[in-house]
Amino acid sequence: MDLSIKDKKIGLCLSGGGARGFAHLGVLAAFDELEIPIAKLSGSSAGAFAVALYAEGHKPYEILEVIQRRKFWKYASFRPNKFGFMNLNKTARILKELIPHNSFEGLKIHTAICATNISRGVPEYFEEGELINPIIASATVPVLFKPVLIKGSRYLDGGLSNILPIEPILSCDLKIAVNVTPFHPRLPVKSIKDIILKSVYISVDHQSRERYNMADIVIEPKGIIHFDGFKMKHAEKLYQIGYESTKEVLQGII
Repeated sequence: MDLSIKDKKIGLCLSGGGARGFAHLGVLAAFDELEIPIAKLSGSSAGAFAVALYAEGHKPYEILEVIQRRKFWKYASFRPNKFGFMNLNKTARILKELIPHNSFEGLKIHTAICATNISRGVPEYFEEGELINPIIASATVPVLFKPVLIKGSRYLDGGLSNILPIEPILSCDLKIAVNVTPFHPRLPVKSIKDIILKSVYISVDHQSRERYNMADIVIEPKGIIHFDGFKMKHAEKLYQIGYESTKEVLQGII
């Protein structure tokens, strides 16, 4: 007899996506509301922030409020050097307030964070030891921010090499992937920012599609393509579409 979804070991992978990552918090809220336990989490870039804070025990809407109130992304420090223009040291300090033990082992849910080893050009998955630096590394946009040094190697945004890091959850009974950066040919191109965004979505779409085949369920929040990954002002709307899309999918399989 097949196990019910609540009896299965569920792995949840959350993609990168900048401000679109607010939708991930709505995704997690849907899991909470339906009382579906998650055995393992994996995230890249914006998804890394979401999985780490959730695995620590913070409620999804509380995370949304904290990020908005503390203005996480305005905490970049302008410290130019040969590797980049800014760093995220202030953001790291806020994370340490929210996750004071600063360790993977202290989290309530087994979690993996993807960051790109810039020397080797490959994704690496952090699951033990110090937690904050891998989270920051996973969201460190190249050129704009200085690479994060971890055990002698430099790391950048996880989305460079694996924006949808499903590999760490492949041992789970049910593998669910949430992608907030799907490519759509009708995305507008009206400015240089639009060109940059569309170029990013094109470049990551192929790697995401390959990983769709590894997942049992893929969720692309409805209407996500209409939101700018650089704008934080639609956080509440993104949260809601993540929640509604996930609840619809999960209710269909419970």
